[in-house]
Amino acid sequence: MKQTNMFGEGKFFGIANLIYGLLMTNIYFVFSNILFLFFFMALQPSISNLTIYFLALIPTGPAISALFYSLGKLIREKELSPLRDFFYGYKINFKDTLKFWLPFLAVLFILLVDLHYFNSKGSILYLILSVVFLVAIIVLLVLTLNAFLINAGFVFRTKDLWKLSVYYSFKKRKVTFGNIGIVIITLFLSAVTTDFLVVLAASLIGYVFLVNSKDLLEDIQQNFCKPEDGLKQKTV
Repeated sequence: MKQTNMFGEGKFFGIANLIYGLLMTNIYFVFSNILFLFFFMALQPSISNLTIYFLALIPTGPAISALFYSLGKLIREKELSPLRDFFYGYKINFKDTLKFWLPFLAVLFILLVDLHYFNSKGSILYLILSVVFLVAIIVLLVLTLNAFLINAGFVFRTKDLWKLSVYYSFKKRKVTFGNIGIVIITLFLSAVTTDFLVVLAASLIGYVFLVNSKDLLEDIQQNFCKPEDGLKQKTV
């Protein structure tokens, strides 16, 4: 006789739980970025408003870490308490995230200002410099993405976090190119749909990033963490 699944088991429940987790986590992510969204909608996008965007993006770093923390738990345990887990992840990752998020914003700010300056010039030299700075921005984004993925699940010093980010960008090239592809596809879809796509679909995008980076995270757990250390899987 075929055994009947108990409530809370089965593929349908798993899919429904996944959709619920993604949806609710995305709502809390949007709420955490309400400051940036306000200025993004209220101000005309221009280089002159870059400083305001910089300040408004400060809370976004911990929100991204909370997003990855929540989705990581959803992938591992197949269940999630969205409200509790998101803001718990926000709290435990807040200080560590700002240690690399603020320098990232500062460097990105400088690179964008320089890139805008070079693009305003017409010479070949400035065109070459524009390409160099654009590549630098892409590299910075990839390294910071890895830092977010690692920081959301493990406890490392900021210096070691950046070292691991650089190391795994080269060691796990398949993961790196996969994440770059996800970024490119996301930017393309944003260009043909809405600028708010990244925020409105943040949990889905983050989920894909984590699935693609599973091998990277497992390698860190195996080679750089003792069984009792590293993971931020604490009971609320």
